[in-house]
Order: sequence, then structure tokens, then C-alpha cells
Amino acid sequence: MTIPKSAFFVLLLCLLHPIVQAETPPTSVTPASTTLSKNITATNGIYSLPFHSREEIENFLKSAKIIKDKMLGEGITNPHKLTLEEGNIQRYGVFKSIDDRRFGITQLSGGAEVDFKDSWKFEVAAYELDKLIRLNMVPVTVERAYKGSKGSLQIWVPNCMTEDDRLKKNLTPPDRLSWRRELAKMHVFDALIYNSDRNQGNLLITSDWKLFMIDHSRTFKNLDILRGAQDLNYFSRSMMDSIKKLDKASLMQHCGHYLMTTEIETMLKRRDLLVQLYNKVLAERGDAATFP
Repeated sequence: MTIPKSAFFVLLLCLLHPIVQAETPPTSVTPASTTLSKNITATNGIYSLPFHSREEIENFLKSAKIIKDKMLGEGITNPHKLTLEEGNIQRYGVFKSIDDRRFGITQLSGGAEVDFKDSWKFEVAAYELDKLIRLNMVPVTVERAYKGSKGSLQIWVPNCMTEDDRLKKNLTPPDRLSWRRELAKMHVFDALIYNSDRNQGNLLITSDWKLFMIDHSRTFKNLDILRGAQDLNYFSRSMMDSIKKLDKASLMQHCGHYLMTTEIETMLKRRDLLVQLYNKVLAERGDAATFP
């Protein structure tokens, strides 16, 4: 997805900006019914979406009529950019139907990879996990069938630039501490799901410097190690509290349709490693290593 040619810092409302980024988690892990700080109203001239919650967006993605289909040039999963319409509402969505799983060693352009998996199911699972831990950093994603194939349909986040765009333009976040916290949460989430495909092109930045993560089709490996452990040195306390409360029952309920039992069990092993590392860093550095 590319930034418009007009100046980036036009004040546009962007999708999915939650009222509270880090709430005190409940005693049990249940998905957050995320209310948006304002109606999500697009202002680029082709649609108007007065959504108030992620559930409303989920329903729109599941039921809206698909009126246009365009293959996206970006990405390695051959995604489709769909134009969705319901009533007088139009919105874009990204559809993926890839489901490629290979045992043993697979030779890729970047080198050999064990337990290669690239599946639309992980896109939905990543979103469901995002809801469980109240992260609000993965755009709304649902399962939907299109042209006879099941796949993931993710809402298109408008008026954003990628991290790659930001670096090329040498743009500095106006609030460096807030930006550091966004990146810290990303690192923890990627470690939890064992994301082997995080790059500067699949990090989206809104006009108010909210970070969204996309492209999670190569995640949830059956490896009980922490990928990118060197980046895990700054933690959100509320995020870690929610991660601690994850259990097999809640994950099976919300992600079990998209993840194998072994993938859920291995993720819980990574969760345990995350908690151990978090406690170690907290003991060594105290409050300096955490934020709300």
C-alpha cells in the first residue's frame, strides 16, 4: 500500500484508533469489544463508514457485496484488493487465500526454512489473538469465501505510510517515547506468534502515528523459542498481564478454527518464555523496563 502523492500530513481520520491503548485486563482473558474514539469516517471521496466498533467492521467484511477486484502488486501471497459495498458504504479489503504448508526444509530466496507455513488462516488467528490480549494493532480480519475459495479478508487501513516510507523520507515521530512503546509492543507480539516475515513494508503508520501490523500469514511456527529475543527489553505491563492470562481453552475457543492444537501449545510455550524474560528484565531494571 503506498502513500498518496499529496502531502502526507493532511489531517485525515484513520481506521481503528482506540480510545484506550492499554486498559487494565479483566480477571479472565476475553476479546475486547473495542470502541473507536470517533466514528471511522473515510474522507478520500469514495466512501463513508460510520463504524463504532470492531464488531461492526467484522460484520461489514462478512456481508458486504464485492463489486471490484484488483490484484495487489505488493506481497508474496498474491493478495486481492477488493472493493466492498453495503448500502451507501464502500470500503477496501485485502483478501488472501494462500494455504501452503511444507514439512522438512524448504529453500526460499532468503535461505532455508524449517516447517514452512504460509496460510490465510494465520491472518485471522493473529487478529483474534490481538483481540484476546487487547492490543488493537492488527486491522480487523475475518474469514470469507471468494470465488469458491476460503480466505482471510482484512480491512484496508487508509491514509497510511509504511515504515519503509517513513525511513526513506527521514520522518521523525513527534513523540519518540510513544513511538518506542508502539515498537516494543510489536516486538512482543511478533515473538509470541513467531513471525518470520516482519519487515518495514508491513508496518503501517497512521497520520497520528498509530502503528498497525499486517501480513501475518507466515507465523505460528511449531518452535518453542523466542524469535528476535534481542529486541525484547521494553514491555507494556498491561499487554504482559493479558498475555499471562492466555490459556489453552481460550485460545482453542477463539483461534482453534485457524490453528492446530500443536500450534496453540507451542505458542503457550513461547508465552512462558516471554513471561520468564519479562520477569528477568523487570528484576534487573525495574520500572525503567516497563510502561503502562
